[in-house]
Amino acid sequence: MRSVEGTGKTIADAVRSCLVKLGLIEDEVTVEVLEEPKSGFLGFGNKPARVRVTEKENIHTGLEVPETAAPSAIKTQKAQPVSISAAIPAVPSEETSFTVEEAATKAKNFLQTVLTRMGLSVMIEKMIKPDKIILHIHGKNLGVLIGKHGQTLDALQYLTNLTTNQNENERYFVMLDIENYRHRREIALRKLALRLAARVRQTKEDVVLEPMNGYERKIIHLALQQEEHVQTDSDGQEPYRHVVIHYEA
Repeated sequence: MRSVEGTGKTIADAVRSCLVKLGLIEDEVTVEVLEEPKSGFLGFGNKPARVRVTEKENIHTGLEVPETAAPSAIKTQKAQPVSISAAIPAVPSEETSFTVEEAATKAKNFLQTVLTRMGLSVMIEKMIKPDKIILHIHGKNLGVLIGKHGQTLDALQYLTNLTTNQNENERYFVMLDIENYRHRREIALRKLALRLAARVRQTKEDVVLEPMNGYERKIIHLALQQEEHVQTDSDGQEPYRHVVIHYEA
């Protein structure tokens, strides 16, 4: 049973580095948090997270045949997984019962725990939409949770999604918002897109925007979809992927 330790800006980063070393996926390991990042991924410090990732004992089926086994034994043991898989259907049916309400509650509880440990007094309101779960965070002096252009909020959102959907068959997208920041940011991005589109039409030169996450890039693309003489493309690799506005005659 193999075990390695790793560090990272966040617990998720530390776990990923260990998974790469082991050549395994999350479902094949157990994770022990040795040292929390003390919210370093949220801008509260530079101390990295440290974890120990251990290979689960039950990864292998236990049906491997010793090198000294007779040929007849090999055939018998290889046939066994067929009957085992046929007896499992009841387990996936339980996993698919993970509902959007349960996901919303799981996400809210996780987020509440994280923010409480950070010493923040907040109220979290959950809202279920057809395409996502929205958690509205209310409280005082929460600007530090947003960060520059929402980067800190995006990091916290990523970790919340990772935890909510871990080991679940159904997956749901969880969006975090603080004092209606997402809506205000969307309005600002739309105005920016229109202003830059006007510049491109005037100068006939491309304009490259700063790196944005996929959600914000989509806002730019949609804002300029019907604009004349401009075209938008996404370029680069994450996390530096950005939008380019081109002139189109």
